[in-house]
Amino acid sequence: MKRQKKWVKGMLFVIASVMLITGCSSGSGTEGSTDTGKKGDQVTLRFSWWGGQERHEATLAAIDAYKEIEPNVKIEAEYQGYDGYEQKVKTQLTSVTSADIMQLDVPWMKELTRSDNFLDLRNQSGLSLDGFDDDFLNNFSVYNDKLVALPTGVNAYAMVINKTAAERLGIPTDIQWDWDTIYEEGKKLHAADNSKHLLFADHGMLIMDLTNMLKQRTGSQWIKEDYTLGFTQEDAESALSWMDKSMKDGVYQPLGEADLFYGKTEQNLKWINEDIPMISAMSSTLISLRNVLPEGSEVTTALPVIDKDAKDTAVLVRPSQLFAVSSKSKHPEEAVKFLNWLMNDGEAAALLGDVRSVPASSHAQKAAVEAGKIDPTITRAVEMGLENAGMVDNALSTNSEVLAIVTDVIEKVAYGRLTPESGAEELVKSLESKLEELKGRQ
Repeated sequence: MKRQKKWVKGMLFVIASVMLITGCSSGSGTEGSTDTGKKGDQVTLRFSWWGGQERHEATLAAIDAYKEIEPNVKIEAEYQGYDGYEQKVKTQLTSVTSADIMQLDVPWMKELTRSDNFLDLRNQSGLSLDGFDDDFLNNFSVYNDKLVALPTGVNAYAMVINKTAAERLGIPTDIQWDWDTIYEEGKKLHAADNSKHLLFADHGMLIMDLTNMLKQRTGSQWIKEDYTLGFTQEDAESALSWMDKSMKDGVYQPLGEADLFYGKTEQNLKWINEDIPMISAMSSTLISLRNVLPEGSEVTTALPVIDKDAKDTAVLVRPSQLFAVSSKSKHPEEAVKFLNWLMNDGEAAALLGDVRSVPASSHAQKAAVEAGKIDPTITRAVEMGLENAGMVDNALSTNSEVLAIVTDVIEKVAYGRLTPESGAEELVKSLESKLEELKGRQ
């Protein structure tokens, strides 16, 4: 927690400082930028990422710009939506067919760094780290004493609110939501019109709601570092009971409908048609969510739901994603050079803007602000998150096998195959068994 408070203060200072900058010109003169290219042998690098259309277009534009700087370097873009990307990367790493530069997610890193998959980025010639907060890197990018990745941006979990639709439906947009108020407002909205739901929630968002309730109730990690549970069966039953009544009373869109849009929330017709006015989401997805709404719709952000008696806010602030370089790359120097340009250069920052939320590098932040490419709504979400940040999730809390158990229990409760009581019992027993198994692998 001490480390978290330190990096939170540092990130708040940097973001506040760059937002004050006005009247300066942007460009590729930012500190840490890449020199213009030299003639040489043709080098081909593969670069993989996931995202929405806005992120794809901005990243492709950056790749095109890099061709002008380094004409001897060809960047092959491999991009897609979120769904299926994790398994694709794991398969490629196992078969030694991964891209040279790849976008990764924080929850995967503990598992992916069990093998020597990624280049240690410390002391790499041509890579400037002076724009990154050291504690932010230590919290999220260092594994086995190696700096294996760089954060693409600062991402905060927030409530994204279609303010225009919410006000039309009589939903308040200027309050701090707790579990009681969001249930009451959602129940009232659905009772008045059963085509409306207050919240979109696929299984990923329901996992966040469940684990946030547990962390807020206990004030501790829901999975502890010693491979034990940080909550009781009673805690789990209380959280699942809340979710069960919220699903039955229409606060949430039915899981069967919502999960059709897992990893592509912006394509949900209920959101597009303004039948759902609120979504809990990471700040990096805000632009995609807003761009599909009717012209003139105003979007604002608020803190996610926080229990009135919370012992920890559980507000998640973390890197938007991570960029890593494969340790098996045939051209590591060129890969690192491209990564440095992408993360630090003023031209790259102006092209990428906030498609991965507020840039993590202060050089990129400064250039993106000067270019007018940082949306104030995203900045507001990040600043609120930093000011109210909860504990940093440990690796066990984001383990894919652990989360698969939580997903299974949530689905069984959502579809009526388990009661909250029996769901809590199964959750505790299954997690304890899995944690014992994981402990034995160490």
